[in-house]
Amino acid sequence: MKDPIAQETPGGDVVATPLKGLIFVLFWLIAIALWIIAPNIHWAELGAFLIDTGIVFASVGFAAPFITWPRPLGNTLVFGVLAIAAFALGDFLDITALVYTLRILVPFVALLAALYSTINKVKVFSAA
Repeated sequence: MKDPIAQETPGGDVVATPLKGLIFVLFWLIAIALWIIAPNIHWAELGAFLIDTGIVFASVGFAAPFITWPRPLGNTLVFGVLAIAAFALGDFLDITALVYTLRILVPFVALLAALYSTINKVKVFSAA
């Protein structure tokens, strides 16, 4: 008997592994480039925004290989854009509490994506 939960695929087909690898490498290259450029910016708010944008790109790049279906991958990219917008709001309007909250929350959510993916593959109790 097949496990009905294992047959569910939210969003249709499975995302190809090369695409996930491409997102990982490309987003990490963008993040590293932003982190290299940011210290040379003389406008402090823009430099902080570039560093924070690098955090978002690195976090989304870290989470991408662990995401299996297209809909969650698309949601991750959309939330990355929303995080960049929230960082822009916090950095340019000098809302320190928002910036530091996002600096902790964004990488933590990316880590949860990897953790949930790993836990989903571990069978603790098996009927078969």
